[in-house]
Amino acid sequence: MNQLKFERHLEAELLALCNELETQTYELRPGICFINEVPVKREIIAADFRDRVIHHFIYNRIYPIFDRQFIYDSYSCRVGKGTLFGVKRALGFAQAGREGWVLRLDIKGFFMAIDRGILFDLTMRGLRKSGRKIADLDEYLLSKVIFNDPMKNVSFRSHPSKWDGLPLDKSLRGSPPNCGLPIGNLTSQVFANVYLNPLDHYVKRELKIRHYGRYVDDMVLMHEDKRVLINAISSIRNFLSSELRLTLHPKKIQLQPAAKGFGFLGAYVYPNGMVTGRRTLSHFRMAVFSPMSDEEKSKKVQSYLGLMGHFR
Repeated sequence: MNQLKFERHLEAELLALCNELETQTYELRPGICFINEVPVKREIIAADFRDRVIHHFIYNRIYPIFDRQFIYDSYSCRVGKGTLFGVKRALGFAQAGREGWVLRLDIKGFFMAIDRGILFDLTMRGLRKSGRKIADLDEYLLSKVIFNDPMKNVSFRSHPSKWDGLPLDKSLRGSPPNCGLPIGNLTSQVFANVYLNPLDHYVKRELKIRHYGRYVDDMVLMHEDKRVLINAISSIRNFLSSELRLTLHPKKIQLQPAAKGFGFLGAYVYPNGMVTGRRTLSHFRMAVFSPMSDEEKSKKVQSYLGLMGHFR
């Protein structure tokens, strides 16, 4: 509804936004909070459409700067990367170290645990590292968006019962003060990469793990020596805690021989190939038998078929 309203009065809305940015009177509007059940149960906060315009504005200004600072094997929300790229890189890791070991790690309640103060400092530090003078507008907008409380005056569109069974660390309602980013915003995706960029460089430069990749907070590490990966677990846990105030998920630490295969980003990867993961197959079946329109169903089914065409 607010998108239609914005587009109906596009020129006036854009001029108003420009004026608010010039006078630094821009304020974010309340979002809409709901539960999305597929592909996994998540709490989503959809920003007002005019705020999404600002999110794209911020993204276009800072993404090119940070993309040059990210490691090659950071896959989420990056031009030319993505899940399929990440799976193919993991396959390359497995083929290079088929006699070695693979370690899978995840961060507990990642988006809800992001410290906004640390994020702001990392963002400003990254902009300064580029050698570019930080514009007052950049600092103003980044401060506004990063320190915004997404739950302030938010409108709930899902019934309260929909939160039943959702772990507290998966909801902003359970986040510590000054912590948490809303899932669903474009800025949240790029900020996630900014936040974990120090970890990426730590793993590659300090721990010397050559075969390492990350998609959001889903990490894969491979090495021929099992002991190196065992030691990496405690090193990464300590780094996350001391530098980023994050916690490794204790139930999602998986260490096994690479030859046995491992799950990563909707696929199961072996040294001799990759197959469709069970969750992806389940979602494909749901798309086939869901009561959506024929046009929407066809798009979803073709999308899944295109993805699975890359697997055995």
